[in-house]
Amino acid sequence: MSSIKVILKKNKSKKDGTIPLYLRLIKGRETKFISLGLSMLDSQWDEDLQRVKKSHPNSVRMNTLISKKKAEAEAEVLDITLEGRSFGKHSFEEVKGRSKFDFFQFAQKYIDNLLATDKIGTYRRAKYTIEKLKTYHGNTTLPFSDLTASYLKNYQEHLVSIGNKVNTIHSNMKLIRTIVNNAVNEKLIKRDKNPFYTFKLKSEQTDRAFLTEVELADFDKLDVDVKTKLYDHRNMYIFAAYVGGLRISDLLQLKWSYFDGSHLTLKIKKTGAPLSIKVPDKGLEILDYYMKSVQDITKEKPLPTDFIFPVLPADYDKLTKLEAHRILVSKTALINKNLKTMIERVGISKNISFHTSRHTWATRALRKGVSIDKISRLMAHSSLKETQIYTKIVNEELDKAMDVFN
Repeated sequence: MSSIKVILKKNKSKKDGTIPLYLRLIKGRETKFISLGLSMLDSQWDEDLQRVKKSHPNSVRMNTLISKKKAEAEAEVLDITLEGRSFGKHSFEEVKGRSKFDFFQFAQKYIDNLLATDKIGTYRRAKYTIEKLKTYHGNTTLPFSDLTASYLKNYQEHLVSIGNKVNTIHSNMKLIRTIVNNAVNEKLIKRDKNPFYTFKLKSEQTDRAFLTEVELADFDKLDVDVKTKLYDHRNMYIFAAYVGGLRISDLLQLKWSYFDGSHLTLKIKKTGAPLSIKVPDKGLEILDYYMKSVQDITKEKPLPTDFIFPVLPADYDKLTKLEAHRILVSKTALINKNLKTMIERVGISKNISFHTSRHTWATRALRKGVSIDKISRLMAHSSLKETQIYTKIVNEELDKAMDVFN
């Protein structure tokens, strides 16, 4: 059994004769007192009705506050009873006018865990996102109780005002939602206090650029000096567009030990999933070029531990996870810059980055009759839904082709 009563705690009388008002909570053999931050004369309190008498100049406001705090305490006692808990140190913090936990403190634990589990890319993005929120908030603490739907709406409007795009804002808010959901799951905040029940995230579909068969062939024929990095970067894009649309992070770290003469066998960095790909003729041609390039210089075959594409430093595997990730980001940026330069020389007016080689491979595979489930497995997608966007792209192309009859 439990009971909640508002009492004047007469043993804490003040010098001016007023007595502080407390909530007295009883659950079984447990008793807890919570100050309501109100004081009055004994003659101004109606014990039977549990209300401040009208003779008090602020009776209406004070009675409203008492009713609110009592209702909050009743809800907390009910939760404690249903969950079989005892009155803890942090119980009734919201009733006391304080939030139990700080969002930034909890977010830091989430970020630290990303680093500890070697999710470096996600770690860096999450760290930047939370730092951006701290800058906006202007304080190092953010009680969960302050993180309301209204607060999120104001923050969203701020992000728009500083030039953030819709999908960038969506990504930022999605991280905040993940952290809040984790706090709910750990019972640090109540489920009905989750601001994302009313604040909905918005995103917009982006065009997935890719090269057609003709454009890919033109790109492959582009006259590029073999002694430049542009030549390697072009080869890597062509290779990915033929060999399963490998992500650049996987392609850069390919070693000769992964290649058995016909298949590449590796573990996908993003998902940790094992993958074996039979390399088609165009891919074998590119691999043969790099094999002979090493032999021409050293007169020997490359070592199994050597990287296939000469981009990453030889000591890359000895670097820390953060140092290695910084190099990957830097090399990717340079490759994307060089790809744009070469695409412009070909005369293709598309926004091409290395990632579009995945889109190029997927759309080509669909046109050649490869089933959607096989494409999904080769691209190491976590679900078929991710792959189905390419079916839509190809269908839209077919619709445009039929327009010639109009």
